Amino acid sequence: MEKDTVSFIDDLVNEKITGKTFTKKLADIIAEPEKSMQPVYDYVEEQLNLGKLGYAELKASDEDVSLRLETNLINLPFQDAKIISKMLQDEETLPVNVYLVIVSPLVNQSGLRIDEVASADDYVGNVANYLDMMNNWVSEHLAAVKENLEKQSEEK
Repeated sequence: MEKDTVSFIDDLVNEKITGKTFTKKLADIIAEPEKSMQPVYDYVEEQLNLGKLGYAELKASDEDVSLRLETNLINLPFQDAKIISKMLQDEETLPVNVYLVIVSPLVNQSGLRIDEVASADDYVGNVANYLDMMNNWVSEHLAAVKENLEKQSEEK
């Protein structure tokens, strides 16, 4: 799957990319990351099956933590639309990829981590092949969040 950059940037800037948000308590997400993230993985695959770009996110209802799965042309989160626009202005078409994103001041100093999962073409119909990798990624970054939360509690 490829996307022309002009229409992608237009969709991104005008918030035309379809998304869905799920919420759970952080403790529940940490306890069952696989179960918690499955609707996120499924929603993005559904969008790709429809030929659309999309994202799904799981937000902690009690902490500033958001886990997202995004389809994108570049390894930057949708929230960086202006930077994406500048970086892609000389490109005509690019392949669509699927990225895992965590946004939280508790994950690291930058408050953001993003990593490529697969190309959109590889992801569709093969989500099961990526589940272990995605769930390990989520668990690893949630462990950092939990550790930083515990440090904050100790400091208080």
